[in-house]
Amino acid sequence: MTRAAIVGILALSFPLLAVPQSLKEFEKKVTEFTLSNGLHFIVVERHDAPVVAFNSYANVGSVDDPSGKTGLAHMFEHMAFKGTPNIGSLNWPLEKTALQEIESVYDELEAERSKGARTDKAKVKEIEERLQGAIDKAEKYVAPNYYTQLIEQNGGEGLNAQTAMDSTSFFYKLPSNRLELWFLLESERFYSPVFLQFYKERSVVR
Repeated sequence: MTRAAIVGILALSFPLLAVPQSLKEFEKKVTEFTLSNGLHFIVVERHDAPVVAFNSYANVGSVDDPSGKTGLAHMFEHMAFKGTPNIGSLNWPLEKTALQEIESVYDELEAERSKGARTDKAKVKEIEERLQGAIDKAEKYVAPNYYTQLIEQNGGEGLNAQTAMDSTSFFYKLPSNRLELWFLLESERFYSPVFLQFYKERSVVR
């Protein structure tokens, strides 16, 4: 990514009835601050319901895709839901080895395919079978959709994300007494994402 990502949070709770208010009154409910790591917060307080709505905004999008790698920002958006060494992995040391094996076999496949007219179709088929075997092995260490399940099990809803030309956003709601869970989940997936089920998800993005 060519620009520094700035991630923010918009914390809201929604009243049952909309109450007219002036801009000045609304501004009194808004607090902004930036942590030492550059994470900028915009917090809007409304004490009508014990709910917090989060919006993690990254100042990076499709326009920042490197030349020849179109779709990278959108792909990361999807992969950020997959997990980390602590979330979604049943045995991270073994899974890490299995993921490395997938990449090693995939490199072989790409090398053979890139030979053009000299490509050995029989060898491609053999490597594809090994690749699928490596993928199946890695799947054994994955707890599918565990990130999503954690949020839902703690009363969360509205989980989604979007990639635009110049931004990427992740958003959902949680009960206000699960605020610390949001900090854990967001820091985990931004600092140590693991690209579980990468090739499966790449097909979805395509």
